[in-house]
Amino acid sequence: MNHPHRSVKHELQLHPDAPAGEAVRLILQNLLEVMEANEEGTLSAGDPEFLHDFRVAVRRTRSALSQIKEVLSGPVLERFRPEFAWLGEITGPTRDLDVFLLRLDAYRGSLPAEFRDALQPLGRFLEVRQRAEQSRLAGELGSLRYRQLKKDWASFLAGAGAQEDPPAAVRPVAEIAARRISKVLRRALREGRDIAEDSPPEDLHELRKTCKKLRYLLEFFQSLYPPRKIAPPIRALKGLQDNLGDFQDLQVQSGALERFAEQMAAEEEVPPRTLLTMGMLIEGLQHRQRMARKEFTDQFATFSRKKNLRLFEELFAGAEPSAKEKPMGDCLKGKSEDKPKEGAYQCDKCGAVSEKKKHLCNPEKMSSKDVRKIEKKGKKAKGK
Repeated sequence: MNHPHRSVKHELQLHPDAPAGEAVRLILQNLLEVMEANEEGTLSAGDPEFLHDFRVAVRRTRSALSQIKEVLSGPVLERFRPEFAWLGEITGPTRDLDVFLLRLDAYRGSLPAEFRDALQPLGRFLEVRQRAEQSRLAGELGSLRYRQLKKDWASFLAGAGAQEDPPAAVRPVAEIAARRISKVLRRALREGRDIAEDSPPEDLHELRKTCKKLRYLLEFFQSLYPPRKIAPPIRALKGLQDNLGDFQDLQVQSGALERFAEQMAAEEEVPPRTLLTMGMLIEGLQHRQRMARKEFTDQFATFSRKKNLRLFEELFAGAEPSAKEKPMGDCLKGKSEDKPKEGAYQCDKCGAVSEKKKHLCNPEKMSSKDVRKIEKKGKKAKGK
């Protein structure tokens, strides 16, 4: 039986003056409809695109709950954020195996002709595990927990204007969108500029996640902006995302193939030629990852060129500061009064560090990774 699947589309037309809470509910309702449209196909395990589109809707929902949380109440976030994280977890293994099975032909095509048949044991290994994971996923999506989540989520989305909505929910959506996009854009630019030739892969991974958040925000709210102005920076961002995604994906693929080889060798007798061929694949993937790393500088330069930054500034510069974001005049303006340490705050605009939030115009709590980045940057500056 064929089931029509539905991809995430950005066809919502939001009015700039609409209350942000109502606009976000419309976005989330659209994503729920995509999930439901792909649910039956996901359970039938026929076309892997159903699960892919289901997961995209879940991932975007999680991003909205995280990135636009100021218009949603605390109880709503506490109830639904863990549940959508659970949905991401239970659908991940099946999708990962789907992707590997889809890549098998490309893997074979990348090998010399005499080695292609040696991948047959890998194909059988993946098929057995994919069927097991698909069965487990079907059980989870048939569970009371999932049915209750859908029921409660639909009920929440139908309750526009609920009394528990925070004050930001009645603010114009254009104001909330511009403010949030500006903040994530600043973070992406700062993270990208901090990446050097010797930066670890984790730094590129963090930038990839930030760019994904920015892309989702731009697509959630793109109907608020002139298409001719919003399209170019989105295209440039997509190019950077593709590069970062390739870099991360190639690393994941090579690591997964190493694990598969170990599991296959531990569970059954595997022809040495198969393990040799998998090693050849891993070497090829690692080479492609190194090439993607070399391309990063050009991709980031394209994204952050002056033309795109002017467009971003024109579109989003009118954003008013949030409740915790004060005018720049009240900030330390780049002059840190405390040493960087985990739990201290760093201004998202000027980079100043302080243990007191009130001394910064846009404070962000620092993680241990943020501290390491600052220390590394300081060492490089001293070495020059």
